[in-house]
Amino acid sequence: MRTYDQAVEHLKEAIQEHESIIAFKKAEQKMQSYPELEHLAHKMKAYQQDAVLFKKIDKKQAQNLADEKASKLEAELTGLPIVQDYRAKMQDASDLIQYVTKTLEDKINKELANGK
Repeated sequence: MRTYDQAVEHLKEAIQEHESIIAFKKAEQKMQSYPELEHLAHKMKAYQQDAVLFKKIDKKQAQNLADEKASKLEAELTGLPIVQDYRAKMQDASDLIQYVTKTLEDKINKELANGK
């Protein structure tokens, strides 16, 4: 009989070998090979944070400008095929993890309800 730790290790290995996880890791490596994408993403987030700050201090014109700049960068990033591929592969990997988690949760709850 396998111990809990062995079962967890086996599950981790199986997940890491799943095609959706492998595809996501490849897409992630591809994204990381373009540091300018990360720079654009950080820039977009900074504009979004500026917009929130300007809203708090009631600077409507500055808020609108920051929102506009963030939206332009977001559109530029989301329109790139590499980003679209990354997001699709990330969603597939996320779906797998959610499925595994839900299945484990359901099984544990069932066993708890049956007094095991």
